[in-house]
Amino acid sequence: MDNKFDFNVRNMYNRLMLTSVHNEKIKNLRKLSLQKNVLALDNPKLVQEALQNKWEILAVIKSVYNRFTDCDILVSENVLKQFTNVKTTQGVVALVKLKHYELKPPDDNFLILDNVQDPGNVGTLIRSAVGANFLDIYLYKCASLALDKTVRSTMGALFKCRFYEVDDNFVEIARKWNKTILIADMGGESIYNLDAQQNVGVIVGNEGHGVSKMFRELACKTVSIPMQNGLESLNAGVSGSIIMYQITYGGKNVRS
Repeated sequence: MDNKFDFNVRNMYNRLMLTSVHNEKIKNLRKLSLQKNVLALDNPKLVQEALQNKWEILAVIKSVYNRFTDCDILVSENVLKQFTNVKTTQGVVALVKLKHYELKPPDDNFLILDNVQDPGNVGTLIRSAVGANFLDIYLYKCASLALDKTVRSTMGALFKCRFYEVDDNFVEIARKWNKTILIADMGGESIYNLDAQQNVGVIVGNEGHGVSKMFRELACKTVSIPMQNGLESLNAGVSGSIIMYQITYGGKNVRS
C-alpha cells in the first residue's frame, strides 16, 4: 500500500466526533477508501465477518456508539455518507485491505469465473461457491472484488474462501493440474445425470458471450441445466449456483 496512507489509526485519531467533510483526517481516509485494494464495508454483519476471519482492518468509521475495534473513528452521519453510496447508512463503514492469495492448485472442488462482468453475479457465485464448498475461486477479467455491489452480494462469503485473480497464463497452469473441469452449455449432458465428484472445477462464462474459446479448450465435459416452457438459459449467477450445488449435494440425503 502507498506509504502516504499506510498510517496507524490508533495513534492518529481520537474519540472526538469528526463532523466536517473537509477535515484533513477525513480527506485522507476518503483517499484511502478509493484505492483498488481497499474494501469499504458498509454493513455491520460484513464488518464482523471481516474481523472474525482476521482480515486487515485499516479503519472503522462510525456514527453509532457500538464498539467494533479499539481504533473506531466516531463521525457525524453526513461524514459517514462520504464513504458509502447507500441512501441510509447502517452506522458504520470499515476500510479493509483486500487479501492477496498466491496462486495454487485447488484443495477440492473449485470455481473459475471467465470474464463475468456483473458484480452482482460475481458476488452471488462466490456466495454459492462457499455454500457448496467450492472454496478455491479463480477470476479471469471479472468485475472487481472491491466494488460495493460485489462485496454486498457475497453476504460475507468473500471472507470464507480463497480467491485468485488470474491472467492469460492461467489456462496452461490449470491444464497441468489434471482436474475434471466442466462448462455449462445447452448442448451438454444434463447436470442431473452427472455422478457426484470431488476435485472438479466449474467454469462460468461471460453473461453475453458465455465461456471463451480459451477456457472451452480447458474443459473436459459440457453439462446443461434442463429447461421447460421454452426457456433457453438462466442468469449466470443462478446457473453456476445450480451446477455447484448439484455436484456437492445431488442425490444425497443432506441435513444442515
